[in-house]
Amino acid sequence: MVIGIRAIDLISRKREHGAQAFSLIEVLLVIALLALLAGTVAGNLGAFLKGANFEPPDRVLKKAVLDAVYFSSERKRSTYLSYYEDNATFLVSDSMGIVLAEHRIYKEINEEIAGNRENFPKVRFWGIGPLSGVEGDESQYERDQMKLTRVRFHAGSSVPFGAEIEFGEREKEMFFDPFSGYVLKGEE
Repeated sequence: MVIGIRAIDLISRKREHGAQAFSLIEVLLVIALLALLAGTVAGNLGAFLKGANFEPPDRVLKKAVLDAVYFSSERKRSTYLSYYEDNATFLVSDSMGIVLAEHRIYKEINEEIAGNRENFPKVRFWGIGPLSGVEGDESQYERDQMKLTRVRFHAGSSVPFGAEIEFGEREKEMFFDPFSGYVLKGEE
């Protein structure tokens, strides 16, 4: 029976050391780390918010092309892709001019963006002429002769076309598959 009493004494015995808590140094260290984290986040908040208003023009164009392919296939009617530099927007419309989809590069155009025309990318479309020549890689048409103000899509396909995006110091050329609407690899 003595063994049973000792077991009970061990269970019911109270702590001799009292409640343990964080030391002052530990509390100050946690506060300093939180302040450092808050300063880092607040410092990058302006850039984060500014970046949330903008999407790269090539990415927006890819989405707009896929929408044009989709609408032409779904509606069984011609759709058109065009770019409006005044508000940096790609529009997918039908033959009556009704806008089916709108893809903006800037979600909101504030005074700072509107005041500098270099904030608006320049986009040019051109058709890709039929290829000929000995190796089948030449066209008798120059790019200047194949300029397009809008790209026509019908029944889920388009004329073979390319696009040039000039934005800031960079120029990018993209060539699109006429059936899928995806950018052709190796030619981007």
